[in-house]
Amino acid sequence: MYETILTDVQDGVLTITMNRPDRLNAWTYQMGDELQDAISKANDDDNVEAMVLTGSGRGFCAGADVKDLFKAQADS
Repeated sequence: MYETILTDVQDGVLTITMNRPDRLNAWTYQMGDELQDAISKANDDDNVEAMVLTGSGRGFCAGADVKDLFKAQADS
């Protein structure tokens, strides 16, 4: 369903895992869109009572992916 995040609901808890371990889960515009969609769906789901945001691999999130930011600026 998503390319840069994983989602899992257990016992009313949605765990969202940023899944770009090769880039230390650096934030991209696509990841932001996917997170927004997953959180929006969770807000509308009565079975979700809490959310946890985590990162795969050895880092939570390195911050913005500068390469992705420059590419987006060049494309606009």
